[in-house]
Amino acid sequence: MTETPRTSQLVDPSLLLSLQRMPQQFMAYSPDEDWSGVTNPAARRRLQNRLNQRAYRLRRQGQDKRATQTDGAHIESAGHHHPTPVPTPAKALAHHDSITCGLSELQHLECTFAPPNIHDLMAQFERRAMARYAEGSPKTDLLLNLSRLNVLRAAYQNVVAIGMTVEWMCQDSTISIFSLARPQHGEHSIPQSLQPTPLQRTVPHHPWLDIFPIPQMRDNLIRAGKDLDDDELCHDLTAFWDTRRSNATMLVWGTPWDAENWEITEDFARKWRFFLRGCPEILISTNKWRARRGEKPLLWKRVFGNQ
Repeated sequence: MTETPRTSQLVDPSLLLSLQRMPQQFMAYSPDEDWSGVTNPAARRRLQNRLNQRAYRLRRQGQDKRATQTDGAHIESAGHHHPTPVPTPAKALAHHDSITCGLSELQHLECTFAPPNIHDLMAQFERRAMARYAEGSPKTDLLLNLSRLNVLRAAYQNVVAIGMTVEWMCQDSTISIFSLARPQHGEHSIPQSLQPTPLQRTVPHHPWLDIFPIPQMRDNLIRAGKDLDDDELCHDLTAFWDTRRSNATMLVWGTPWDAENWEITEDFARKWRFFLRGCPEILISTNKWRARRGEKPLLWKRVFGNQ
């Protein structure tokens, strides 16, 4: 009886093609998460956002693990015969700023309002700011631009706290996950001040508008619709690279999802007053910080007049 040839005997191995997963499939844990071929735009964006969040978390875990291994190797190599020197105040300040101002270490995608070399500008600015701070001679222009760098950092931190990614926020055409569907993780994990309002759920908008920790502020921006020049607002708040900008900006003094850590300048209040209507929290917080500096309180009447 003649033996039937097996498949492996019929096919030349050199002619076999190696099938590989497509890039968008690498983060998918099941076929249901593969957005290839999904024609519904909302469903496709929802799946893309889920995979973007997963990829971001994995990258952060890898960075944390490498940092831990590096620190452990450094301690082990030092041994007991080479005690770590006590840092000087200047070194301690520089180390502190390298942690709190390490925004340029994040993977930064192009934003429509930012120059293409923003990553390099962030690194250069941080070095200048830390050097001036360590010397005890900070310049006023650096302080104003540092406030904008802090707002950019706050935006990044808040968008991640909400459940989105920096990459998602930096893309011009993305829509807030609150407008697409409920966040993939429970909303109980979102800080109270950042939890979505009914308007955020029902009106499609860019995730940039979700980062402010005062609900009425977010609603004011969403209601403005096409009347809002969001590129101009972005520029006022975060354009640390532009030394020609006015004093119309916000300041963040601590945990970015705590509204009490945000402050507005008087120029910002006048320029963007529609954004502040019905938001007494920001006035209270602003005057708290102004009082600490010995400045006169900001009065709503001076901002809104008789309107």
